[in-house]
Amino acid sequence: MGTSVFRRLWSSSLVVLGSALVVSFFSPEQASANQGILFEWELKYGDVPGWEGVDECFLCHLDTPQPWNGYGWNLRSALASDGCCAGDLDAAFESIEGVNSDLDLGACVNFAEIVQSTQPGWTTPTSKVYFQSGATEDVEPPASAGPYDPDEICGTGGVGGMGGTGGVGGMGGAGGMGGTGGDDMFPPGQYKRGTQVVVNPGQSIQEAIDRAQPGTRIYVLAGDYTEPNNPTNGLKITKSGIHLIGQANSQKRVRLLAAPGQRNGIVVVPPDVAAAAQPEGRVVESRTDCMGCHTDMGPPFPLHPDVPKYIPMETDPYIYDIKIEGITVEGFPNNGIFTEMVDGVVFDDLESIDNRNYGIFPVLSKNGVITNCYSEGSDLDSGLWVETSENFLVQGNVITGSVNGIEVSNSDDILVIDNEAYNNTIGAAILLLPDIYDNKDSAKRIDLVNNWFHDNNKTNTARPGSVLSFIPKGQGILYVGADDGEISGNLVEHNDFVGIAVVDYCLPFEGTPFACSIDPTITFEYLLDQAAEDNRVADNVLVNNGTNPDPGNPFPAFAAELTLLTLPASLVGLPGDDRPYHGNCYEDNQPEDAWFFSLFDATIGVPPPWTPPPCP
Repeated sequence: MGTSVFRRLWSSSLVVLGSALVVSFFSPEQASANQGILFEWELKYGDVPGWEGVDECFLCHLDTPQPWNGYGWNLRSALASDGCCAGDLDAAFESIEGVNSDLDLGACVNFAEIVQSTQPGWTTPTSKVYFQSGATEDVEPPASAGPYDPDEICGTGGVGGMGGTGGVGGMGGAGGMGGTGGDDMFPPGQYKRGTQVVVNPGQSIQEAIDRAQPGTRIYVLAGDYTEPNNPTNGLKITKSGIHLIGQANSQKRVRLLAAPGQRNGIVVVPPDVAAAAQPEGRVVESRTDCMGCHTDMGPPFPLHPDVPKYIPMETDPYIYDIKIEGITVEGFPNNGIFTEMVDGVVFDDLESIDNRNYGIFPVLSKNGVITNCYSEGSDLDSGLWVETSENFLVQGNVITGSVNGIEVSNSDDILVIDNEAYNNTIGAAILLLPDIYDNKDSAKRIDLVNNWFHDNNKTNTARPGSVLSFIPKGQGILYVGADDGEISGNLVEHNDFVGIAVVDYCLPFEGTPFACSIDPTITFEYLLDQAAEDNRVADNVLVNNGTNPDPGNPFPAFAAELTLLTLPASLVGLPGDDRPYHGNCYEDNQPEDAWFFSLFDATIGVPPPWTPPPCP
């Protein structure tokens, strides 16, 4: 690829400017030199939000003109060297990106610190500073210069050596580069620093993922990206330890947009299809070849006739330690961000926009965090769905414009805390579903704490004929068949049909194709488990719920702030829990006289108002 005239002129001007600045950088009168270096540094790396309001001179100095911190000293050495960096600011910046200038214990090279908005020249509790005489001193870092170090250990790629200090009038050598973590070649202009890779607009994120070794951080600079090389998925990750991190700036984010025909945005799965799941007479080479096994990527994910139904096992291979951060995934007709068989996953500051089936969708995964994410426009199903998984924290997310805002189904030990869901059909749906019961046969200890579920009155736009299409709109929180959950401290308001409902699965689907008496996916084992049991509903604030059920709602009598739809198993001819309220209990919800509907009390002829069963 040729170099533009502008690029050549710009590179030349940097060399001239660097040569002019290098002299004053080492002299007492250097204020303007510092500003020139800072200007070029910001052109290269951009504004770092974490440093707003910080004295920018702390980037290189404890004081001016000296002493320098480790980063400033390494930059000084690089600019004064006789090699490629002499007077060339851009080359000098790059030459020390792989150096751990502040010698932090996490072994984070300068580039890793810069992209994570921490100071490359300062660490705690003390940092080394350098004087022109060659003397050094260990000092506390400036109080106002933080944040100092990344929250995590970086150093699998090796730590570069510090430059020599040199005598008076002599310059130390620039520090050595850290190890690369692998020798794969990257595309021209896409550069690698230790275990860090940077992708610029116009380059391929997928190529960087494919070339990266396990354990690599891939930083993607702000801009719009389309990855047309895979017909089904925008991006696919099939190796452990990949951290894919978008670098937003004040004007724009990293956006992954759908190429024509693509169905899913980001897919994170192990690489191989299990032998027992292979089609008869042919081989699907990769687990990311979704259409090799499925005829449709929308629910219920139908299989080709020659593909056996395979139930994943706990002993099947997982991939580990995946982080995806700071990326907007937009316009995929099926799924936005999908994981399967991942142990240890973090989704942070993701946006899912108009990915119609599922926005953020971990499946058969464990030990995960979904935080600070935004999802809208999953108008066929769920904005955020944790399915057949365990041990997830779902915190600080905003979900809107979907059928289910937050859905958790057939999963255990999930904490949903400090989220907001509004303008969905249902704010939060916590479910034990029969069609995935073979994959995971429980929905226990799913806790909703300190969330805000409001104005979830969106028309139900789920696929016609799907089980979700039979759920009435206007619900804040819906627990169906789930056990041992805590619903506490939530603000639930302005949901037209129900504020908080706890429901046995079989009751609301009578009269539909999913009635427990006729649905072929329902087994005897599921019938034993379909009751919602031992959930605690406490300390919630309920405001103006259940006051305006939709005229087409088949259950207008169930409208209330609090609704409990449970019946003894023997009363309805089912096996299972014969307690009338199944151990579900209520305490300290506000207002104290919030309207409560009890199906059991209504069935046996107790006149309203009904009293919620208290907690022991």
